[in-house]
Amino acid sequence: MNPKVSIILLNYNWLKFNEDCINSLLNQSFQDFEIIFVDNVSTDWSAEVVEQIFKNEISNNKIKIIRNSVNNWFAWWNNTWVSYSNSTDYIWLLNNDTTIDVNTLKYLINWIESDNQLWAVWSLILDKWYEEQIKNELVNNHNLVTSSVMGESVFKNIKKINKVLYTEVLSWCSLLYRKEILELPFLDFYFAYAEDFYISWLLIKKWYKLWFCTQSIVNHFWSWSFWKEPSDFKLFYWNRNQIINLYLFYSNLTLLKLLPLILLTQFAHIFVNVPLRRIKAKFKWIIWIIKNRKILKWIKNKIKSESKINDTEFIKLLEYKMTDNHFLWNFSKLQIKIINFINTIFKKYLNIF
Repeated sequence: MNPKVSIILLNYNWLKFNEDCINSLLNQSFQDFEIIFVDNVSTDWSAEVVEQIFKNEISNNKIKIIRNSVNNWFAWWNNTWVSYSNSTDYIWLLNNDTTIDVNTLKYLINWIESDNQLWAVWSLILDKWYEEQIKNELVNNHNLVTSSVMGESVFKNIKKINKVLYTEVLSWCSLLYRKEILELPFLDFYFAYAEDFYISWLLIKKWYKLWFCTQSIVNHFWSWSFWKEPSDFKLFYWNRNQIINLYLFYSNLTLLKLLPLILLTQFAHIFVNVPLRRIKAKFKWIIWIIKNRKILKWIKNKIKSESKINDTEFIKLLEYKMTDNHFLWNFSKLQIKIINFINTIFKKYLNIF
């Protein structure tokens, strides 16, 4: 019996992408799935257009249309509609500004079914403007996107083991996971940004495997352009959620040991990547964390009680880099080399773990 998949498409004013995305899903070689199309109070009539174009699929329950009454963004609504999915096997979180190859879902299912200890797999994400660059870096050179100690995206060169690529971070742009292991994927208050690091670190702490499937192709049309100019909104949520991740997954002693790197990371972002007029927005997260310290402490203790590896083992899996120039465009290559050199010295000579 084939496993069942619920595909969550969260839409907000993506009229120009929805039809192509849904058609590419309906043309998949693996067909045991339902599409849950969640409209997040769009104003461009995108939900109405989907209802008109895909009447037959909606009447046959292949597609469900759900309209939210308020815009609570990514984490909250994915949690809500994952809990209402019919599938008891797998959830596939997929951006709707994508199109996928005909075998994309089949490859994801084949990989995750091959190992009971495997919790999640994600696809090769090919950005419209950087397709050849990404193919070369990720597929030909085996430079896999992974996580730094600071909870940021970096590349590392890896070797394939039995045609498997292991990773320490998963992208929610195309993320297939076992519903039984983690029924609700996110903390509701993350809203947006760095929630993929939360999921990844949570599962690594529980000693589940995370895999990257280069055969599963997703064409993404928006991601890289989004990083060019940080808004007040992004600065607040990215920095708040990054600090929350560090607090939740490291012991207080480890945080003290990592404090020089944390300060280096934060100040580097301020002086290089953040306009002076937006520094206030960047540090609003401090007030939020102080107000919500009790619930954060409760979550931290829960993660600690369920963890199967200690901080030393966990950190050994991560990279001692602050960033790569692929992910922070305002940094020069020289600045990145200097910062990452400091990180390397910190790891090698202080040897605190």
